[in-house]
Amino acid sequence: MKKSIVFFALFFIASLSVFAQKSVPMVDSKGHIMNGNKQIGSMTATGGFDQSGKSMTKVDGKGNIVDLDGKIIGKAPKNGKFVYYFKDNQEQYTIGKADHDGMCKVKNAKGETVVLMHNNYKQETACAIHCLHENHCMPNEMQEHKH
Repeated sequence: MKKSIVFFALFFIASLSVFAQKSVPMVDSKGHIMNGNKQIGSMTATGGFDQSGKSMTKVDGKGNIVDLDGKIIGKAPKNGKFVYYFKDNQEQYTIGKADHDGMCKVKNAKGETVVLMHNNYKQETACAIHCLHENHCMPNEMQEHKH
């Protein structure tokens, strides 16, 4: 009897920690950029689009991610690392290896997972980061907009 009570207590605590985890935006295998249950954009092999289908970013022939004005905002990742340029700052990110369902964790310099990317779209990760910034879905921006 004591074992079953301990088991249920541990199970209850573990389930609370799962539900307490914040939702992380993701790019699924079809290129949909999702924040929670809401699609905020989409990805193709050539760039990123907002939810209405308007182009936001593209990958040029040199592996740069450029915005609509042609300004370089990032680079395609090499060795699992890339830099995204946001408001004259450089943000560094690391892309992890794909797990069993093809999803890769993208972490910022603080080690926080900011987006889950399907392995099909790893080269366009900076496009997804740009979309998250534009929609205020990055961890620090979400906290700022709650106040």
